[in-house]
Amino acid sequence: MKVVLLHDGGSDEWSATDVAAVLGNIREVEQILRAAGHTTETVPVYLGDLTWLDRCQKADLVFNLCEGIGGVSRFEDYVVAALELARVPFTGCRSWPVTICHRKHVANTLLQAAGVPVPPFALVHEPVVPKGLRFPVIVKPSMEDASVGIDEGSVCHTPAALLERLAKATAAWEDVMVQEYVAGREFNVGFIGATALPISEIDFAGLGEGKPPIVTYAAKWEAGSDYDLHTIPVCPAKIDKSTAEQLTRVAERAWRALAKCEGYGRVDIRLDAAGTPWVLEVNPDPDLSSDAGLARMGRAYGWDYSALVLQVAEEALERGRAALAEGALSGRITS
Repeated sequence: MKVVLLHDGGSDEWSATDVAAVLGNIREVEQILRAAGHTTETVPVYLGDLTWLDRCQKADLVFNLCEGIGGVSRFEDYVVAALELARVPFTGCRSWPVTICHRKHVANTLLQAAGVPVPPFALVHEPVVPKGLRFPVIVKPSMEDASVGIDEGSVCHTPAALLERLAKATAAWEDVMVQEYVAGREFNVGFIGATALPISEIDFAGLGEGKPPIVTYAAKWEAGSDYDLHTIPVCPAKIDKSTAEQLTRVAERAWRALAKCEGYGRVDIRLDAAGTPWVLEVNPDPDLSSDAGLARMGRAYGWDYSALVLQVAEEALERGRAALAEGALSGRITS
């Protein structure tokens, strides 16, 4: 089988570290696919260039590791939409959940409509205190991912602090979300298709005094920072069976509502002091590196990294076979 490994081609502004991070994941996935007997081709995506799509159309499977174009995350939406039009099986979520989840306010609205517990929120475009929200609140750019725009000042306890934060946030981003902050333990539930993986918990013990226990940009991208050193995943989470079942049920409802249990993803949840789970985000196509959270959950499930990668590929191929069968059936009915 011929597999195209699709990735962001980067830009002139990328550092050597940025390039290495992208290509490192490509190489480890490529080695696994080749060891399984497949032929691979690495294909970069550049802004204003569609030659990548023609190369994808000649493949049996596209292993989509493209998280944007030139580092702009919202362009990931267009890449996935183009892959759907190409009618070639590809790994990860379809364009609808990818696009929706890049717009946090839209995703939250849909989750609420599906009966999924989501902390109350408001979309703002200027420094104003939204009505009806209880403090403390957290401020996030509504159309970013990877914790962009989130730091220790994101949690606001007073209207004055919120107005100050919003003055900065609305100057940098057009759409800003203000959401009630849920104090409590934070959990992640990963999915490959309809399969829920073991739950992971974020251990914030040891954070500096006064720093809110949240997953900031620094926690993900600034090695050696206080948040990096004290935002530690524990998988499987140390919770009782009843709590695990409760978290998984809520995560499955969120995953089904937005992703239709297709592709791979992660649902982030906070458990408040009363034991109520609140969905913070649904993340389609999270980092698939061997040292990332989804791989950690896979190992706890019993899959080594190679097994996880091949499972991601098989889920995509199975969807492709189902779509082909559906199309053939439709053709017989209409002929």
